Amino acid sequence: MWTGWMTWEQILPFKEQIIDWELEVMVKYHYPDKSIPREYPESRVNNLKEYLEGGTTFFWGAIEDGKLIGYYWGYISNFLGVMRWNTRSNYISEEARGKGLGQRSYEEALLKAKELGCKEAVSMYASFNKSAAHIYDKLGYDISRIEVIKQI
Repeated sequence: MWTGWMTWEQILPFKEQIIDWELEVMVKYHYPDKSIPREYPESRVNNLKEYLEGGTTFFWGAIEDGKLIGYYWGYISNFLGVMRWNTRSNYISEEARGKGLGQRSYEEALLKAKELGCKEAVSMYASFNKSAAHIYDKLGYDISRIEVIKQI
């Protein structure tokens, strides 16, 4: 298995798969009550090339037997004068789950964040996503905010 930070050229062969996975995550964990057209995650992935070239977005992947089996997509930002590492997205394929790859992707992300001078790492996840909660807890993240939504 190969793992590492990927360039757009390395990502491109897996672009359609990433779009599908991004849509799956959006529907399952972020907006289960909404109808999300494939064009929405497609536009985000299409912009990834520009983001990578800007030097503030990073994409870590795991490839086995020529197949992408998981990824971590993060970016840096300045929040009130503090450099932050933000998790944009993380996905581990069904067949690769339970092998520690999700945690490994976050550990690699935290190393990259530290290398870039970030002082905080932040993310959001759905409260019912127990896998994400376990990883964040194991890596020492603290809960700071809860999003609440009222339908009107």
